[in-house]
Amino acid sequence: MIHLPFRRAAGRRPAPGRARVGLLVGVLLLAGAAVVPAVNPDPAAAVAGPTPSASVYRNMPTDPTAVVLGSERFPVHGDGVGDDTASVQAAIDEASRRGGENWLGNIVGGARNVTVGDGGGVVFVPQGRYRLSRQVDLHASVRLIGFGATRPEFVLGDATPGFQQGNQSFLFAALRRPHEPGAARSFGNNDTFGTGLVNLDIRIGSGNPAAVAVRFSGAQMFVLQDLDIHVGDGYAGIDHNANLIQRVNVYGGTVGMLAFAASPGWQTTLLDTTFSGQREAAVKLHTDSKLSLIRNRFLDSPAGIVATPGQTQRLYVQDSVFENISGSAITLNDSASVAGGSEPELIRAQNQLNVVDTGVSGTGALLTTVPSGHTWAGPGPSYLVRDATLGLRVHDALGADERRADGVLVAATPAAPASFTRLLTPDAPLPPDTGDWVNVVEYAAARGVTVGTGTSDDHAIFQRAIDEHDTVYVPMGRYLIGDTLRLRPQSNLIGLHPRQTWLKLPDRAPGFTDPEQPKAMVQTPLGGRNQVTGLGLDSAQQTAGSVQVHWRSGERSYLADIATQFVKWHPEQTTPGDPGAGDPGYQYRGRHKYSFWVQGGGGTFANIWSVAGWADNGFLIEDTSVRGRMYEVSVEHHEHREVVLRRVRNWELHALQTEDHIYGWRSQAVELDDVHDVLFGNTVFFRVATVQGPYPYAVGLRDSSGIVIRGTRGYRPDNVANTRWGATIADVSTGRTVPEIEVAYLGVGVPGPAPTPAGVHVALDAPEIQVLPGRAGSTVLRVRNDGPGTLTGLALDVRAPDGWQVRARPDAGTLRAGGTASIAVDVQVPADTVADGTVGLAVAYTRAGRRQEIPQTLRIRVAGENLARGAAVQATSVLSTNVASNAVDGDRTGTRWISGAGDPAPTLTVDLGQPAQLARLDLYSGVAGSTALRVRAFRVEALVDGAWTSIGSVAANTASPVGVDLAGAPAGIRQVRLVFTEPSPTDATARVFEVEIHGIRQG
Repeated sequence: MIHLPFRRAAGRRPAPGRARVGLLVGVLLLAGAAVVPAVNPDPAAAVAGPTPSASVYRNMPTDPTAVVLGSERFPVHGDGVGDDTASVQAAIDEASRRGGENWLGNIVGGARNVTVGDGGGVVFVPQGRYRLSRQVDLHASVRLIGFGATRPEFVLGDATPGFQQGNQSFLFAALRRPHEPGAARSFGNNDTFGTGLVNLDIRIGSGNPAAVAVRFSGAQMFVLQDLDIHVGDGYAGIDHNANLIQRVNVYGGTVGMLAFAASPGWQTTLLDTTFSGQREAAVKLHTDSKLSLIRNRFLDSPAGIVATPGQTQRLYVQDSVFENISGSAITLNDSASVAGGSEPELIRAQNQLNVVDTGVSGTGALLTTVPSGHTWAGPGPSYLVRDATLGLRVHDALGADERRADGVLVAATPAAPASFTRLLTPDAPLPPDTGDWVNVVEYAAARGVTVGTGTSDDHAIFQRAIDEHDTVYVPMGRYLIGDTLRLRPQSNLIGLHPRQTWLKLPDRAPGFTDPEQPKAMVQTPLGGRNQVTGLGLDSAQQTAGSVQVHWRSGERSYLADIATQFVKWHPEQTTPGDPGAGDPGYQYRGRHKYSFWVQGGGGTFANIWSVAGWADNGFLIEDTSVRGRMYEVSVEHHEHREVVLRRVRNWELHALQTEDHIYGWRSQAVELDDVHDVLFGNTVFFRVATVQGPYPYAVGLRDSSGIVIRGTRGYRPDNVANTRWGATIADVSTGRTVPEIEVAYLGVGVPGPAPTPAGVHVALDAPEIQVLPGRAGSTVLRVRNDGPGTLTGLALDVRAPDGWQVRARPDAGTLRAGGTASIAVDVQVPADTVADGTVGLAVAYTRAGRRQEIPQTLRIRVAGENLARGAAVQATSVLSTNVASNAVDGDRTGTRWISGAGDPAPTLTVDLGQPAQLARLDLYSGVAGSTALRVRAFRVEALVDGAWTSIGSVAANTASPVGVDLAGAPAGIRQVRLVFTEPSPTDATARVFEVEIHGIRQG
């Protein structure tokens, strides 16, 4: 087992240290100068590159319920040449059929138009190379699990038809429903559970630019684990994402992962995962993605993590490394560019970022926000980010000195790349060697006992196997366990599918009926190194004293991939028409003790779904200072409390998700009592839309300190009286609350000073300016040095289109820590310029003997906008209904203004609303479908210093439109008048479809 050394108490602030965001002082340069390349650290000092991964399951266990690829019914070539698609799909179909037939782990079967169970199944894949030629459908809750001395590999052949166009050609696609011949197919969603790809490799051959290795969307218990995905020149490795992605390496592709929120809106956790060599970005964030990235590597790509414009994001990065990223490590949207909701006092912004203990080397900036282009770089070419946030920070929460800050904080310190290796040390052990597994069914059969039928008590033979062997494998089935299974310190209990492998209490089992004397189905010893994985635990109905797991193991232990029975608590009576009446999820009543009970123990907990809602709470942790780490744990539907911590220290709870249900208005998300040095990272505290009442807070605490919440999501804009929490957190002793219900950072009783900024911050006052042809526009580039030390050799390098002139006037040559420099940037474009363009600006400086740069992009809009569209307009005369406003309504060929009879020199006066710099005027005139009756001559006048002054004219005109160059007009014009000196060639009547006045507003 691999142990992650304890670095610091969870939730404790980093030690004081200067972390500064630097600004750059520029020098005058002309257009066309080259941008200084980023300087990489010594490659020999960098963290070693990724290596091919080994198979974690070398021997295939016996399991009659599983389907085996390559068996008699499912023959394959297995050589990477012959097409194995049909057999692979048939094996998956059969695994799904078996799960639908046995109803093990069923949730939606019998409801929502699903006529079979949805518990899925397992396909065992022996080592080999399996060529695929079309999409393979992963039906709901089916898992493909590889075995062999080397991992099996699925290969998409070179230039396979169907994988050339777009970016939606999936090799594997997780579907919503179990396999039913002829049924419509749809992708996994909020009622899809348990699908997985485990211990497999995927390779996309050349000539498949649209190929995506895995389309992976669902609700709970999804897992991508121990995969190497070679995308090559394909599009992406993973599209959408569900719950746990662990020990996955994605090589190549345009994008490594296209990240969305898991289907109900939950988080996704990536552990010990690498993205390398992507052509555009390692990860692209899409709709409300909530990623928890822990011990991840991002290397050798133009960009690390990039948000799709206009989308919200909640991004948490810890113990990770960005290496040799030519652009920014992270690019997010400005909070101001994404709506924060209708209650800004509660929802400051929809964007959250946390970066904690993460190394950056050979990379551009740490963070850029768009469209503003604000950029934060670290304090050197290689540095450790102690704490970086985007969003609301609440310090000393619930105390008399509580204070808030918005925006971006970067606290970092210079560090050598070699020191980052420690960040990547896993805390989740690999599975036990399959050569040591003892199959409990085979063990029992050798002793004349049949187990796993769900009809007789299997406890005795089960316990005997555990007593005699360190690792007991549990094939799929239902095992009645009439007493506690007690593990030894080195015992491992291994299943491979938690919705098909159930340990179940017999109803009214002796010893499990008294809630005041809780008794566990599975119990581990104090300090044990146990692994318990891949099991479903069903505590039955009339067992009010039952607990699914009583965990006392030490910090090197592992509890993962565990589900409980699906039960939503039910009130004693329901009202006719109640939305829960008749729903199988609400059919039980119970007063059970709790589900998961950690007492005096710790370790790593991952991908757990605690949904036996009749229990008092779903996850209780008490009386422990043993280090604990929780990843991607879902605790839902409990009547009173979802998660409870009592007398706990030194825990991290990452991607914890809670959800009450329609009757759950009495349920709080988390209760803390005498808890210290605990971190909650990237939480979702959720209330369903149909919940029947409000609750005053999500987290209630008493007598607790060192509590840090980094990132919360808990707001719903509909039915807000019930579905929003009254506050994120409350001290139940004093009554103090933090009313904001989405925060990036919230600290309660955190010792030590607040983090100190470090590095360089660069921002343009206006990332886009308008410039008229032949004229100049300007903005200011500001550079702030947050230290440590002085920036010297400050320069601004410029790259602009040919013929454009750029001048930069810095106000300082060096920049001390804490100082800000301002650089005026003037851009003049040639008179014949018609297209918009960009100017590249590179702020270069030297810190501690190393040259660095921060790029910025200044967008230039040439020729401005139509200032007359919708402007106030007056005419000296009007014919019938052809009013003056028709001339500025944007319709160039339909509606029009016509001057009245007897007005030989009619005029139109346009008020632009504010001063402007004018470029040209375009006039559309005449009658539709004819060249006759167009305006022949007119004069353009501007009101200058109270007098009308001519700024242009047209004579002998026959065209529509006809343009007037106004580049010579003075600046600051607000009113423009057209005087029609020859309105038409025949009748002295002006007929004007549209007047367009192009320019730039100045105020």
